[in-house]
Amino acid sequence: MEATTDQRAWTRHTFAAMGTAVTVQLPAGVDVSTLSGQVESLFTRVERSCTRFRQDSDLMRANEDPAAVHQVAPECASIVAAAFDAYAMTGGLFDPRILRDLVSAGYDRSFDDVPAESRASAGRDSSSHAVSTWRPRVDTGRTTIELGPDPIDLGGIGKGWCVDAAAAILATEVPSFLVNAGGDLAVSGDGPDGDGWTAAVEDPSDPTRTLAVLQMWAGSCATSSTGRRRWVQDGEPRHHLIDPRTGRPAAGGLQSVTVIADSTVTAEVWSKSLLITGENAVADVCRTRDLAAYWVTTDGRTAHSPALTRHLMWERDTHDA
Repeated sequence: MEATTDQRAWTRHTFAAMGTAVTVQLPAGVDVSTLSGQVESLFTRVERSCTRFRQDSDLMRANEDPAAVHQVAPECASIVAAAFDAYAMTGGLFDPRILRDLVSAGYDRSFDDVPAESRASAGRDSSSHAVSTWRPRVDTGRTTIELGPDPIDLGGIGKGWCVDAAAAILATEVPSFLVNAGGDLAVSGDGPDGDGWTAAVEDPSDPTRTLAVLQMWAGSCATSSTGRRRWVQDGEPRHHLIDPRTGRPAAGGLQSVTVIADSTVTAEVWSKSLLITGENAVADVCRTRDLAAYWVTTDGRTAHSPALTRHLMWERDTHDA
């Protein structure tokens, strides 16, 4: 998902965090340095406490002994609580207890350092994969967590939580803004042209090709895709979106799912959960949950839910070159 705007009379600040580029766009005349500095500080704090790529982060300390109670940063406790809410909301389709499966699939370091081809690493045997009920204990007041018994990954939902928290910071100062963290974005107001914000849905097989353009005035948008974070392990293609029901990369016939929702966490969680749900059930889940979603199948076909229609400005004809 790529946000598109007219840059007249608007300012932009971009920084690197969580393995992606984060962009803040604000109207000219606003104290951009102060507001953007607050947003950048927020992302830095969350990355420091919730990354799985540093053994001294709060998350990894808790993962080392997930059955014990751990004192963590307030942001970490809040994100674990959000992850549990998402787990309950999706009936377990969103389940952060896939850390061992990610490592087993070869995603055991920052993606820039994952080799194009790798060998299987030690992890649980997917042939005997069993799913238990997740019952973490989170006290956001005391900022303590007890994950047990399985370690977790907070990558996607942590980024979504940051975008939402950044939007809350900006909303206290300006009526119109955009925060975009690698395609997970939150917007507010009329935007640079006075007719809202537009976001392009990329072809997961060819990022230079736009499949659709969506329009928003408020809320959030997120895309989950198997097209970007891919590698080969023991001769088989792998990607980072793990189906918690199998412990293996999702293989339900979808390449990408884009969701528009009231919050970035909700959009992030449902884009991932719908992709895991797969082609055969995605439309029914969207209808039941009244989700605004646009999806691309592994053979390149596109479709969207009825709730997405009001956001659809333009869609590429399937016969276009």
